[in-house]
Amino acid sequence: MIPGTFAFGKRRDATLLEADACVIGSGAGGATAACALAQAGLSVIVIEEGRSWKPADFRPTTPWSFQHLYAGRGARNARGNTILPVPGGRGVGGSTLINSGICFRTPEPVLDDWRANHGVVLPAKPEMDRLFDRVWTTIGASVSPPAVMGEHNDVFRRGCEALGLDGHWMTRSAPGCVGCGTCQQGCGSGGKSSVDKTFLAEALATGRVAVHADARVERIVTDGDRVVAVEGVEIDPDGYRAAGPFRVKARVFVLSAGAVGSPRLLRASGLGEGPVGEHLHVHPTSCVMGRFAHEIRLWEGATQGYYVDNWKEGYLLQTFNVPVDQFYLTVPLPPDEALAATADMAHYAMAGVVVHDEDSVGSVGTSGLTYHVGDIDRKRMLAGLRAAARAYFAAGAEHVLSAVHGAPVLRSAADIDRVLHDDWTAWDIGMYASHPMGTCRMGGDPAETVCTPEGRARGTANLYVADASVFPTSLGVNPQVTIMALGLTIGGAAARG
Repeated sequence: MIPGTFAFGKRRDATLLEADACVIGSGAGGATAACALAQAGLSVIVIEEGRSWKPADFRPTTPWSFQHLYAGRGARNARGNTILPVPGGRGVGGSTLINSGICFRTPEPVLDDWRANHGVVLPAKPEMDRLFDRVWTTIGASVSPPAVMGEHNDVFRRGCEALGLDGHWMTRSAPGCVGCGTCQQGCGSGGKSSVDKTFLAEALATGRVAVHADARVERIVTDGDRVVAVEGVEIDPDGYRAAGPFRVKARVFVLSAGAVGSPRLLRASGLGEGPVGEHLHVHPTSCVMGRFAHEIRLWEGATQGYYVDNWKEGYLLQTFNVPVDQFYLTVPLPPDEALAATADMAHYAMAGVVVHDEDSVGSVGTSGLTYHVGDIDRKRMLAGLRAAARAYFAAGAEHVLSAVHGAPVLRSAADIDRVLHDDWTAWDIGMYASHPMGTCRMGGDPAETVCTPEGRARGTANLYVADASVFPTSLGVNPQVTIMALGLTIGGAAARG
């Protein structure tokens, strides 16, 4: 194995690669697992379907980023009683290339539930705290200065504080944030600590890691209960075409292709016991938009910077921004009115509702995703929209738009309960699906889980899974820190074999 980072056309031997360990995927789970394996003394090959990027490569436009940085070129969706886009990253760094870098430690009630009711083997609290501290330090988790946050975050803060809500500035893995507002198109300033610049860089620094970009794994090869190799094709990134086969041999393997990719690869390889692809959890998300007399300039400042902790009520409120083309598509008005609102975008702020799904049901199939929003989660979504609208009026908004199709414009706080009532259906509410989780969940019951309590895929002796797919339940907060902590833990278990 030759250490380093290799792209299409730059490999010395693309046909057969060999190392102690092979990690499939380079996102939050794969990068941390590779780091744990390498620091345990193993040679590691990381395989990534997408490209390896430098900050100067990114282009802050929706078409470019969807084509180059998003799984399914931004068109991946789940269908059920509504249609939800399901974004995910593609490239060395995975979804950390396109997220806002939001950092939450795993809520203690979730960890307690995973241990007590799902049989997950996790380090005791002191060791988990040390893991979280390590992640926090490595990715530079911090709160950006107020000047970086921008008015679109600060106006929501003012409204929340006027109402006495439990609001906070967001901690983000963006210690060098300059407030350019393009997190979701790749961080062109280099201020965000995506895992290609943190944990994967640590792994590469050992001299025992090779990262092979532009390479798609299509099959896991077994001999009895042991995985002996993975096979796939190189990808020509210019036309996204298959350009020749490769094979990787190793002693231990870690699958980190995400909650959509991991169950699909298991199924394509005839592997996996238990409910592979079932129990898909996401955080359904929707938004409101407040129009103010003064300029907000939504595109300036940190993409997401302020949140309200209503976790116990089943949702969080979080500010966010979008590019102008996505703003137009989000405005739930007739085309001419939506165009007029978009022309007036400088005066709008946006905040979203992130629902901790409880009674929704989803799955990942070989060719599609399903997701049915449950009645409890639908009502939580509407409660969150009402809360966000109140915050904007408390901050002085002239009117508020919601992403509920058919709902009239809110002209004052008195309109909120009348307009955003609980009778709106899931189909009526414009939503997308954040943070897919749970499709290869780990735990103690073989009938209900795909992975053992330590993260090994059932039915195999040396294949582990380290990504959000192993979550036994929904998390309720942005998951990257949890994924990284589990990646270090599961990567360590894989190294011990």
